[in-house]
Amino acid sequence: MSRLDGRRVLVTGAARGLGAEIARCLSDAGAAVIVTDVLDDPGRAVADALPGPSLFRHLDVTNEDQWTAAVAAAGEHLGGLDGLVNNAGVLHMAPIEETSVGDVARILSVNVIGPFLGIRTVAPALRRAGGGAIVNIASIDGVAGMNSVAAYSASKFAVRGLTRSAALELGRDNIRVNAVCPAMGNPEMSQPFFDRIDVTRYMRHRPPDVMPAAANAADAARMTRFLLSDDSIGCTGSDFLVDAGYLAGHFQPGLPGF
Repeated sequence: MSRLDGRRVLVTGAARGLGAEIARCLSDAGAAVIVTDVLDDPGRAVADALPGPSLFRHLDVTNEDQWTAAVAAAGEHLGGLDGLVNNAGVLHMAPIEETSVGDVARILSVNVIGPFLGIRTVAPALRRAGGGAIVNIASIDGVAGMNSVAAYSASKFAVRGLTRSAALELGRDNIRVNAVCPAMGNPEMSQPFFDRIDVTRYMRHRPPDVMPAAANAADAARMTRFLLSDDSIGCTGSDFLVDAGYLAGHFQPGLPGF
């Protein structure tokens, strides 16, 4: 296990789903975790259940003042920050012609402006700590397009670009920036849309011969832990797919040997 003993890491959107899984994974590895979310009660419950030092702070990632307050709280209670996980995100599933400008603006506000503000606000704290690591949670929808997620896909492509630019700017301060691209993030985000469609027609299908099991939130959390640790000291400005080979290519059963 990549250890994070003594590291202080702020995780956004950590009240449920992938964010909560990441918070638990980091805490198990020895990190002190600042759990943040707009969902106060579930967020506090996650923070209270962590085995290591933790605190909860309300954080709307689109709000500059709340970012400033969250980083200040980390300094007051934990003495600073060593890492940031930009996980908070929202999803919209609809054809382009049924997607409004307001829908797109909401997606970009949370999924792109949120991480941008996080990096901008946390960077000075990481610099004071002598360096650190930032992990942006993107998606395989930010690597390859898919129907009905144009706004979401655009936002995750943007996160990958933001990751690279931030890595180049902050590298001189010993701050590494990487992106994790999971195949499936928070089920709570997609379930409202699944309730209105035939899920079996939507779910990504992967031939069982490629990998024995599909990637899940725990896999993405472990990748995040690795990228925050010194085990990944040579990694920055990169994307790390956690998709059980979904985007590796097309597997054709029936060819010689298969």
